Amino acid sequence: MTQHVIEIYSSVFSALEDKELISGDFKGKLKLNSKLKAALSLLEAKELTSGSYSYFKDGSAKSSITLNQINIDRFDDSYFFEVDLSGNVSKGDYVICRNWEAVLTNETKVKSPAKYIFFTETETLLTPFSQEVKYSNYLNVQKVYHLVKRLAESTEGGDKTIFFERPLTFEFVLVEADLDYAIDVDALEKLLNKDLHQEAINCLICKELVSFLKDIHVKERFSYLIKHMSSLISNVLLSYQSYVESYTFDKVRKEYLEKRTAYISKIHDVFDAIATKLLTLPAGIWFATSQINQLNVEYINDIAFYKNIAVLVTVALLAILMLLNLIGKFTMLDFQKKEYSDIFAELLKSFKDEAININSAKIDIDNEDAKVRSKLRYSIFATVALCALTFSIFIAAFP
Repeated sequence: MTQHVIEIYSSVFSALEDKELISGDFKGKLKLNSKLKAALSLLEAKELTSGSYSYFKDGSAKSSITLNQINIDRFDDSYFFEVDLSGNVSKGDYVICRNWEAVLTNETKVKSPAKYIFFTETETLLTPFSQEVKYSNYLNVQKVYHLVKRLAESTEGGDKTIFFERPLTFEFVLVEADLDYAIDVDALEKLLNKDLHQEAINCLICKELVSFLKDIHVKERFSYLIKHMSSLISNVLLSYQSYVESYTFDKVRKEYLEKRTAYISKIHDVFDAIATKLLTLPAGIWFATSQINQLNVEYINDIAFYKNIAVLVTVALLAILMLLNLIGKFTMLDFQKKEYSDIFAELLKSFKDEAININSAKIDIDNEDAKVRSKLRYSIFATVALCALTFSIFIAAFP
């Protein structure tokens, strides 16, 4: 299995002797072998080492040499190289830095966590296979960021400001101690993904966040939120439960009536989208049939015969295209019917006391669906009839 560049960096870093940090780079002694040379070549390609090193024999400085010039067979254990490694790098999915503080004060790596991390202070390597608790919690921090971002965007506050009665701005920075706290926002995500009460749920969570964090300094808000996430979730769930219990039947009625109106409009739009084309069909066929000429006895050699065939083929193609379009509308109606049936089934589960009215609203939609389907069937019949009429005129043109 191919090693990640950070895993290779870690192996070279561990082999480096007498390391010291100079101007952001680590320098130390290294006895080369073919494996380490290959590792350094890869690190050079990733710009994590210079690739040009001084080398020594028996402690005496000799010269500088590049990796390409090094022939391992010529350098025994009496030689060592003064190798440099970058000490602070943040690229793509990996980070090389001193400790957690360097990662957590970088907003970019809080919003989008690095999967591979190497800490030079402790020579600690973290990868997706690591079981380290802080690392696991760090990867989950982005869930909280995405929660804040989603709420901020819903209030038109970019990705870091929630507007609810007052602006609540975040700076996405943490301290290492925050990673001692497990992060689980599944309950809030399930709440936000509910089909019903979307606007109310957003408002409830925004309200609880503002109340929870308004007195916390902007630079400490995200940290405080991470530490007290369970308390926030409890408050939100209690508020939502209270909201559901106090949800009046007038609001329920408004909700299912709005659904009824919206879906009736969608259903009629299915037919309206093709109605204009249907209106042009009779005129088009009338014009086409007017071009059919009476044939004489020698019609095989008459150009009028072939014109009549061209008219018939044109009308047939027009009718086929129209029929395919009309039949496709039934599929669209089927999808819409499944969609609103699922929504009304959910409404029935949530508000059993309003079952009669909810079913009545659904029946209204079903009736309109049936009307539109009847229009489509009539349109199919009319199209076939017009096509048949054209064919009969074509036949009548023969002597």
